[in-house]
Amino acid sequence: MITFRRQRGAALFVGILLITVVVVLAAVVALTAGTQHLGQARTALAEQAWYAAMARLESGIQQAVTGNVCPAGGSAELFGFATTLTCTASSVSEGGMSYAVYNLEVTASQGTLSSPILVRRSVRSQVTDQGE
Repeated sequence: MITFRRQRGAALFVGILLITVVVVLAAVVALTAGTQHLGQARTALAEQAWYAAMARLESGIQQAVTGNVCPAGGSAELFGFATTLTCTASSVSEGGMSYAVYNLEVTASQGTLSSPILVRRSVRSQVTDQGE
């Protein structure tokens, strides 16, 4: 006659434990991958904001040097970023020459404080009309 051993449920316990461990590891891997992806996206946006600020700054420098006047400031949309240009001019006399020094600052931003991603980059430059 065949007799069956009495089962105690140890295999069921081990199986549930293994499934739980695998699910937790999968969740950790998914969260890590998502965080890395978001970090890379933010880095790319920060670099794009820097290029937008530099483009607006270069345009302002060209206007200041060729027109001998501070470029019109204010806000403008550039490459999907809101850019703000400010300029102040100072008259300098040295060595019997007088010339203007222009202090330009550009800020490029995208997003708001309440949005998931806020990117803001600022660049500054001082230029002169090279005296006359």
